[in-house]
Amino acid sequence: MPNLFAFLDTIPEYYLAIAVYLGGSLFVLWLWYFIARALPRPIGGMSWILLFALLLSPTITEGTNAKIAPAIVGLMFGFLTDEKHLIWSNLVPILFVAALGFFLGYLWNKYQEYREPTTE
Repeated sequence: MPNLFAFLDTIPEYYLAIAVYLGGSLFVLWLWYFIARALPRPIGGMSWILLFALLLSPTITEGTNAKIAPAIVGLMFGFLTDEKHLIWSNLVPILFVAALGFFLGYLWNKYQEYREPTTE
């Protein structure tokens, strides 16, 4: 029987890991969307934005083969090793993505209010 996944040997490991990570994150966010719809209106959207920020905030790894990595991994590693610099350098991108998401959500909410006709 031929190897069904032999084509994966031609793809570099880093790109394969990024593709699996992004696909898994999008799958988790899609599932959380259905949970967030059942939550009260501001809490559901805010929880989705926080999960998005935790899963998809990027950072740069250190070392000779520095690559883009999720900030949550560096944050957890910083907590485990108790390195304050590592904690803050990975927390800042997560907080930035969350703040940007909350700002865009606020603008979207204002747009929706403006677009809906008032009933008086």
